[in-house]
Amino acid sequence: MRQAAGRLLLALLAILAAEPASALDTHLLPERPAYARSRGCPETAVALPARQGTHPLDGRISPDPARSPMSQGDSAICFAYATADMISQRVGVTVSALDVATRYYFADPAGLFRSRDRALRRYLAANPDLTEEIAESRNDTEASKERNPLRKPFFDKLEDGQEAAAALLYNLGGLCPDRDLPSFDGYGQHVRTLGRLRWTSRLAPKMSWRSLGGTVDRLRDPATDAFNAGWIAHVERRCRRIPLPVPLLPVSHGIADNQLDFMERARTGDPDLARGSDRLMAMIDYALDHGRLPVVGYSWYVLEERNPKDPDLAADHSSPILGRRKLGGRCHYHLQDNTGEYCARMRPGIRERCALGRVWLDEAELRASLYSVIYLR
Repeated sequence: MRQAAGRLLLALLAILAAEPASALDTHLLPERPAYARSRGCPETAVALPARQGTHPLDGRISPDPARSPMSQGDSAICFAYATADMISQRVGVTVSALDVATRYYFADPAGLFRSRDRALRRYLAANPDLTEEIAESRNDTEASKERNPLRKPFFDKLEDGQEAAAALLYNLGGLCPDRDLPSFDGYGQHVRTLGRLRWTSRLAPKMSWRSLGGTVDRLRDPATDAFNAGWIAHVERRCRRIPLPVPLLPVSHGIADNQLDFMERARTGDPDLARGSDRLMAMIDYALDHGRLPVVGYSWYVLEERNPKDPDLAADHSSPILGRRKLGGRCHYHLQDNTGEYCARMRPGIRERCALGRVWLDEAELRASLYSVIYLR
């Protein structure tokens, strides 16, 4: 037991030594504050911890991965990358987005109710339907058909997720630093592991794996259970977990279920849409003014024009907002895109305000498709 505790302490010291020194804000914001816009658009910024050793090509290619946002690569789990950024800013350590996604899809929510943290227990008591809500969000998960024609729920084929549930489930088991389970380029740094699991899982007995017992039936399948259990085991071997310094308590609000719903309400002139948009902008300002990283749900087509042949009419996307400032007499917000897309491919007028995947959008551009905001108390 002492040896295990010693190893944990050494891992913690190594991680903290690699991160920039900063005073961790341990206080919790109110659960239901009175939101209001920041008058005059005062300049403010929220800093993320520096990433180190997250990609083998750091410093060797342009743009430099070490200076760029964490790229999701070919994965369709932007929610996990945005949530990982939000959590990293809150705890002062860069956490693995792939670990956030793994926890979201497969962790057992029942573990939350065994927590001894008083603030988390109060949160759970105030949200008695939480387990059902997490199950509902998991049941909305889709599986890519790329090299997966039957759309089986292999971990690396799963798409979409819900940021609030992902943040809340990350209260379980301790955080995994990104240096242990690198997430830059999506699954790109784990191709060999995933390939090995595809072969070995075919030989495994089709049984009920305990590590998958807490998820929903939609994410269980005799063809994928062994693969997903193997991935979870790989994650736990790689992650030198450390305790969370603060509970992760999300505050979220949405004015539409998704981008298609937002577009339909805008088309019909829904009068509640403008009032709802005002509230979302006030929440963004509140989070930034209180040292929190807000994450927004919006359309990728704000940044890049839609290919006419693209069947996706909505392009739901999730990104954190890093800061705010006034440019040309208008309020702009610094949005971080985690797709890894080059600024040069973005819309004219947008690309000129983009650097290393971070884009300054004016308020009208952001409001054009903004339908949700989440931050951590």
